[in-house]
Amino acid sequence: MGRPAQFTDQDLIAATSRVIARLGPGQATVALIAEEAKAPVGSVYHRYPSKGALLAEAWIAAAARFGAQFRSSLAQAKTVEAALEAALVTPRFAREDHAGGVLLFAHRRDDFLDEAPEESRARATRETSDVLHNIAEAAKRLMPRDPRGREKLAVALLGLPYGAVRIFLPQAVPPPGLDGTIRAAARAALGH
Repeated sequence: MGRPAQFTDQDLIAATSRVIARLGPGQATVALIAEEAKAPVGSVYHRYPSKGALLAEAWIAAAARFGAQFRSSLAQAKTVEAALEAALVTPRFAREDHAGGVLLFAHRRDDFLDEAPEESRARATRETSDVLHNIAEAAKRLMPRDPRGREKLAVALLGLPYGAVRIFLPQAVPPPGLDGTIRAAARAALGH
């Protein structure tokens, strides 16, 4: 029986996220990630074949956490007004998980996927598609007579919050007072 692993995939992904939050994806190296995780470089390469694979996994993990929160919020909305709560997932996520927020909102997705294995790129695409699919479904449910409902919801619930949060990252977390501004802008974008 082999000895138990000292480092989990989650440990390495969390370390990767912290390094990227400080330095950006271009400056993150496997050596810096290993140092952050207090793991030997060989342990990183044992789990991930390349830096590109590890960066992709960090982005996918953050996108999955964000997506789960966003989809849950949107699924609970019974009215367009209630759907505005989904617009606040972005700033709350960035405050609760600063490193994850930096990965998703301060950098381009391609910064993490350019050198990723094809399977990782496909999983990243599914994460993005799932969120967009939920917006389309919510538009059908909440704005059935508006032919531009999907577009309006995408701008109000994703585009505006993303732009507002991005101003603060990576240097700072979005202040709590930003939520009211985002809600007002999202309400205006939806015409409510």
